[in-house]
Amino acid sequence: MVEYILGNYLMESGKITREQFHQVLAKQDSVCVKMGLIAVEDGLMTMEQADEVDRMQAATDQSFGDIALVKGYLTEEQIIKLSKQQSNPYLVFIQSLMDEELITLEEIDWLMSDFRKAGGYSNSELEDIKSDDVDRILPLMLPEEAKQFQEIIGAAVRTMIQMVDRHSYPGRAAMVDSLPTEPLVNQVLVWEEGIVCCLSERDGGLLKVCSVFGREEFEQLDEDSLDAAAEFLNCVSGLYTSNLSRQGVFLELIPPEFTEVREPIKKNTICRIPIFVGEHGLYFTVAEII
Repeated sequence: MVEYILGNYLMESGKITREQFHQVLAKQDSVCVKMGLIAVEDGLMTMEQADEVDRMQAATDQSFGDIALVKGYLTEEQIIKLSKQQSNPYLVFIQSLMDEELITLEEIDWLMSDFRKAGGYSNSELEDIKSDDVDRILPLMLPEEAKQFQEIIGAAVRTMIQMVDRHSYPGRAAMVDSLPTEPLVNQVLVWEEGIVCCLSERDGGLLKVCSVFGREEFEQLDEDSLDAAAEFLNCVSGLYTSNLSRQGVFLELIPPEFTEVREPIKKNTICRIPIFVGEHGLYFTVAEII
């Protein structure tokens, strides 16, 4: 998730090319984040100290942690903590960029500062993005009026990550005036105050969901392919309703449909959020019904 959020910014700002971004993604699984990078990120060491230890490590058979311990730069407790962070997705992406010589350790701070300013994020919100945690990132993408839908949107994003593509991530949501009319799948969830949620195409994301869930490479959106998208929507709604039931709220799920939504919608309650499946996107729309 964080690799695409940052990667898109780097491409849009001209700092890396799309080809370079794909090279970085291809190598991420084999990357081991260097302890020096994590120590600098956490403010435990300066860049000069990390460079010094790196040079000493290259000339000896000692680990980074052992040298930093002897030099008095890190404690044993800090080394253990840093070693546990070496699989952090944000740090893996940064390390991959460094390994491809697209950025240097010295450039990370100003690069992230530029990203924060361009996105209008606070320092704490930047840390939320670095966490790669859906529950911390999603609120940054929702306008205040859409916060009531955060739980079901979160279920959609998490299901996308777990069952379709681990590189899925949410874009910025917006309140809109109407539900989609393009090829879509919708499902109504009924209790005292119900909602309707819809999946619709953006630029290939819905078709990819159809192919994954249908276990078939669909070439177009039709009743056969959308039937697979309905299975995905059922999974999302099922997770959402299960969580509500644990809170003592029980509701009815109406089977998904492929037609336009017929239920009357409460005014000013329609939220549309893009969810990106790698480089392809779809829209997840949710609204309150009367």
